[in-house]
Amino acid sequence: MRTNLRQNLKRALILVLCFCFIFAFAGCSANKGANQLESIQKAGKIVVGLEGTYPPFNYHDPESGELCGIDVEIALKIGEKLGVEVEFVEAAWESLLSGIDSGRLDVVINNVGITEARQEKYDFTDGYLYIPKQIVVKGDNEDIKSPEDLNGKKVATSATNAFNSWLESHGAEVIAVDTGEEAASLLLSGRADFVNFDPLILKSYMDEHPDADLKVAFVVTDTYETAAIPVRKGESELLGALNDALHGMSEDGTLSALSEKYTGGDYTEKP
Repeated sequence: MRTNLRQNLKRALILVLCFCFIFAFAGCSANKGANQLESIQKAGKIVVGLEGTYPPFNYHDPESGELCGIDVEIALKIGEKLGVEVEFVEAAWESLLSGIDSGRLDVVINNVGITEARQEKYDFTDGYLYIPKQIVVKGDNEDIKSPEDLNGKKVATSATNAFNSWLESHGAEVIAVDTGEEAASLLLSGRADFVNFDPLILKSYMDEHPDADLKVAFVVTDTYETAAIPVRKGESELLGALNDALHGMSEDGTLSALSEKYTGGDYTEKP
């Protein structure tokens, strides 16, 4: 009888452990498949990644220290539309997209350009800015006037700039920098031949440095960068909610007003 009792207890224990394992596995699977939009609404906040040092898109006001810029105001409007608070997380550009991968960030709103490589890893909203590309040189530079003149020249820009493939295809050598300030410094000191400051970045830099001897060498025709919001692959409900918010801002003129406010021009329509 003692043997039978021990065997019955052993079977009962095994059954209990099996049930515990099944319920635990089911719980993990449910969490893994949780809808991100629902999770955001349940938490009452959306976590937005940005650099915080990237005017006019996102930066700290020199006087108040408050975070401001086009991307900041767009994020706040999205929060209003979703009925949640916005929590901004500032980080270096190189770590922002990986923040989506790890779940540390819900989205990145940081003038992220759409590229084929990025589309393989993330889903993107529709564009909210369409920014023409241009080549900027020192005021006395007469050597660079067309794409053909870039061959053998050095450009100071981010190593992950979405425009680098175009620059390299025209023979330019990329000198990697972390900020626009650093890029301009290399150009003005003669250690780089040009930078690819778009009209928004150039205006912001010249507002800060009105005596900088820079000029636009030429505008790259039929080329522009589409700024959009990346999200984790497969989060269709979150993507739809973000697009609804952006479309609403486009229809009521908010996007155009923000573009004019921070850049002096309206870059919300495709060229």
